[in-house]
Amino acid sequence: MRAQLPLAAQVLAAHVRAGRSIHQALADAPGDLPGPISDELVRVSAACALGASAADALGGLGDTDEVRQIAAAVGIQSRFGGDLAALLDAIAESLHDREALARAARVATAQARTTGRMVSLMPAFGVMALRVVDPPGFELLVGTLVGLTTLVASAVLTVVGHVLMRRLAAVEP
Repeated sequence: MRAQLPLAAQVLAAHVRAGRSIHQALADAPGDLPGPISDELVRVSAACALGASAADALGGLGDTDEVRQIAAAVGIQSRFGGDLAALLDAIAESLHDREALARAARVATAQARTTGRMVSLMPAFGVMALRVVDPPGFELLVGTLVGLTTLVASAVLTVVGHVLMRRLAAVEP
């Protein structure tokens, strides 16, 4: 649904630009949108029909920055006036730009993430290769306290390293 919020903002802006109120736009927009956002806007429209303000009803879409931006824009416009369609279009454009930047960052960090996965799997492949190449050495590794301690410590450090690499390569939109 988060990926569909820019489209929902654009559709709401188009309805408002066509002369509909925000309540009418919320009622009509679900027909122009794919699921699951259309289902959520039906719920928002029903909340408005029961007396909730459009801003409060839109805030019920979720606790994300994107939803808060859209709800705040509608709330501010309803209190102070202004061009809601232009405001929603600007929000939709900024959300599209944010997603494009996040996508570019994911592409730029793809090699680092793949390398991190490969490096994290190397110790397991090393242990499997040891079993094939040197069975007595493998038995020494898994059959003694020192070997098992070394194996467990290696596994813990590998998991910690993998988690740290994932956090470093993470891309937040």
